[in-house]
Amino acid sequence: MLTHVVLLKPKAGIAEDEIVTALDYVQTLQQAIPGIVSIEVGKNLNNSNQGYTHGFVIRFVDTNVYKGYAPHPAHQPVSEELQRISQTIIDFDIEHSGK
Repeated sequence: MLTHVVLLKPKAGIAEDEIVTALDYVQTLQQAIPGIVSIEVGKNLNNSNQGYTHGFVIRFVDTNVYKGYAPHPAHQPVSEELQRISQTIIDFDIEHSGK
């Protein structure tokens, strides 16, 4: 299994409803891309967030599914929307060893 963590720092002037809509798009990827185990999206509750106010976690069955995620046609418009609304995006990936 692989866990993909994404932190979003929205651009100034981006409305909360735009961010929520983008995160709704992220959630649709579970139905569109086989091998996604789960998707969790939300607002950062930590006050020490350095401007990263929203994010999501996607769990993939394995690294092969993850490798096919970025180029997948369903991912492209979602990625473009996230880039449009974000000043900075951090990706953090953890591969689970099964131990």
